[in-house]
Amino acid sequence: MELFYNMQEREDMDKGEIINKISIRLRRRSGKTGRRLGITEVQGRILEFILVESRDRQLFQKDIEREFDLRPSTATELLKNLEDQGMIQRVSSQRDGRYKIIRFTEAAEGIRLILQEELQKTEEQLIKDIPQKDLDAFMRVAGRMLENLSGIEGGCDGGK
Repeated sequence: MELFYNMQEREDMDKGEIINKISIRLRRRSGKTGRRLGITEVQGRILEFILVESRDRQLFQKDIEREFDLRPSTATELLKNLEDQGMIQRVSSQRDGRYKIIRFTEAAEGIRLILQEELQKTEEQLIKDIPQKDLDAFMRVAGRMLENLSGIEGGCDGGK
C-alpha cells in the first residue's frame, strides 16, 4: 500500500502526521502478532519492550512505568496479569530486595522467540531500501524530537 500518491502530497504532510501514520502501522502489525499469540496489544507492547531492553540490562517495574507513562498501580496490574499468565516472573534483586527484576519465563520462551522474530521482520521492512546515511540522519533527528518533547511542561506526560 502506497503511503503517498505523489511527492507533493508527501511534502505537504505535517511531520507529526507522518510519525503518527508510522506509529499506527507499527501498532497494527504488533496487534496482529498479539492476537495470534493470545495477548492484548498492551501486553504485546510491554513484552516487546521487555524483550528488547532486557538484552542489555536488568528491567524493573519503574522502567515499564517510565517507558509507557504508567502510574505504579497500572503497571503493577499489567505485570501481575502477565505473571499470572506465566509469561514473566518478578525476581527480587540481590542488591535490594524491594526491587523486582522482570524476566521472561521458560514457559513464555515460545512467545519470546515469536516476538523477537516479528520485531526483526518489522525492523527489516521498516528500513528496506533506505541508505544507512539516511537512517543515521533519521535517528539523530528523531532523537532530538524526543528530547524536544521531553522538555514540554504540562504536556501529555502530565508535566513530569
